[in-house]
Amino acid sequence: MVDPCIPKDWPGFRAAYRRGATIYEIRVENPRGVEQVRLDGEPCPDRRVRLADDGVRHRVRVVLLGG
Repeated sequence: MVDPCIPKDWPGFRAAYRRGATIYEIRVENPRGVEQVRLDGEPCPDRRVRLADDGVRHRVRVVLLGG
């Protein structure tokens, strides 16, 4: 589940998460509640990122509600 909580004055942040041979590049943008979560460009309606150990680099994008 992706549900970041960051100070309102942060523009966002980036992080990397490794599961076995797989790396997830995570980018969080804007600070006020989660508006959308995407995995490799596809929406994750329940904000859950399904993890796989497939050796492929994946991109997770989290867009927070702007203020």
